[in-house]
Amino acid sequence: MGIKSDSPNLYASAGTAADENVPSTGERDGAFIPQTDEQGYRIREEPMGTKRRIKVVLMGAGASTLNFLKKAEEQLDQVDITVYEKNRDIGGTWLENRYPGCACDIPSVNYQFSWKIKLWSHYYSYSPEIWRYLKDIEEENDFISKYIKLRHQIEHVEWDDEVGVWRFKVRDLETGKVSDDEAEFFINAGGVLNSWKWPTILGLHDFKGKLMHSANYEEGYNLEGKKVAVIGAGSSGVQIVASIQKKVDTLYHWVRSPIWITAGFAQTWAGTDGANFEYSEEQRKFLQENPKKYLEYRKQIENELNQRFKFIIKGSEEANQAREFSYQEMARKLASKPRLADKIIPKNFNPGCRRPTPAPGYLEALVAPNSHIFTDAIGSITPTGFTDSTGTHHDVDVIICATGFDTSWLPKFPFVAHGTDLRDLWSDGKGGSDVTSYLSIGIPTFPNHFTFCGPYGPLGHGSFMPLIEKWTAYMFAVIEKAQVERIKALTPKMTISHQFRQHADLFLQRTAWTSP
Repeated sequence: MGIKSDSPNLYASAGTAADENVPSTGERDGAFIPQTDEQGYRIREEPMGTKRRIKVVLMGAGASTLNFLKKAEEQLDQVDITVYEKNRDIGGTWLENRYPGCACDIPSVNYQFSWKIKLWSHYYSYSPEIWRYLKDIEEENDFISKYIKLRHQIEHVEWDDEVGVWRFKVRDLETGKVSDDEAEFFINAGGVLNSWKWPTILGLHDFKGKLMHSANYEEGYNLEGKKVAVIGAGSSGVQIVASIQKKVDTLYHWVRSPIWITAGFAQTWAGTDGANFEYSEEQRKFLQENPKKYLEYRKQIENELNQRFKFIIKGSEEANQAREFSYQEMARKLASKPRLADKIIPKNFNPGCRRPTPAPGYLEALVAPNSHIFTDAIGSITPTGFTDSTGTHHDVDVIICATGFDTSWLPKFPFVAHGTDLRDLWSDGKGGSDVTSYLSIGIPTFPNHFTFCGPYGPLGHGSFMPLIEKWTAYMFAVIEKAQVERIKALTPKMTISHQFRQHADLFLQRTAWTSP
């Protein structure tokens, strides 16, 4: 990691060394004592370990930022913090995603911070309860009034190498006013699932019925007795279909690519066939009154989550078992529609190539009498419905686009250091991205910057919360080093970052993530 100090000597205060190599002197107790030597070095007149005051700006107010703020109040000194959040409240993805059936695929008891243990209502908790957990943290600590500026969006970030600060242009989304800010450190806590996208379908916005995206769903919208089209079969799409199939009059749904539908994570502890379940009052009371048993329960589930990594390894016994089990389950549940089973059960990649898609009830919904499943592209959207690939028109009342997010890693605004925009640094020149990171949290040539869960991050089969806590601790160590040693800029070296990528790329070859 490259280090740039405020002065030639890391232990000399900024701006105190003589401009010329002439020793300066001062009087102390009647004696003249040299204050600098011939090289201009001056002893810092302060106790060892004294921290300079710095500022940190974070983008986004989801789970990562809430943990950062909580731990900063406990562990950091001489640090000012400002958080810019584009939404109306904190919570990130759990604020935005309120579609029917939206739930975490990680058991609730493991999807929480180690310092904020909660008794949950369900094994896999639904979005409103997870958001309430995060909101309780904010309210208990008064984070909005102290640090967070809601409805503010960062539009430009540029490193000032001479001063050693990031300079920001920030827009107030309520007034439209653009203001300036600056900070020694900039942390991207915006997450990956924060820029949802409409599908590119002819006539989509000509539709006169109700058109919604899963990440901008009108919570509480009544679908009873309606004809509903759900476009997309990713994590959101399968949860929506499983949730609404029995409520709607007619369901139209597209599964364009093969997909492994699995039981939920840590299914040993889940309900029948890996299904979700609600904890009874008796169970909740027992866990509340026996914290050691609750900890043991969480550790057992965490152990199963960690064991699950084995089926990601190509050729492993666990990978073969996972493929065979998933195949048999899907074939059994889709037996009444063998042509559909042949289309959507993967043939050339194992479970785990994409993050497994737990969706109890989804396969049953695909074969229900009121469901019409398409494996070909939509012809077009019309004001009253859609045409399928054969040209047949179908009237619908509602279209739900569960078509995901822009996960290219490229920022949506100019993000510049040393004259290079990150959008150019990470572009492959063909409209795609070619990213390199340092341990997923640092970016080569971009000083004093961190990203929560950046490229090549370790999230793939378990809970995000323990990772957040570890990343935060690493960031604190770097920030405190910069404070104590008067370091102006710490930058991951490109050579070291390439070595990390070389290691990651080679390791990934042995995993399902590099399947066709």
